[in-house]
Amino acid sequence: MRSINPDGSVTARARSLLYLLDKPLTPEEISQKLGQPLFHVKTSLREMVFFQIIDQKGERFVITEQGREKR
Repeated sequence: MRSINPDGSVTARARSLLYLLDKPLTPEEISQKLGQPLFHVKTSLREMVFFQIIDQKGERFVITEQGREKR
């Protein structure tokens, strides 16, 4: 499943993830909070890091300023 639409906007699923990242979370924590399989979360995280909507800090992920604008 894609997290970023062709026009650069985020999907509803990705928006839910962005709201969680007001504090740094691990993929496992995100998966648990969203009730989504870990492999879906990891796929979304990779895509969102690529588009610089989120950033990885060690094992945790945080929202970037660009990500805040997309929420």
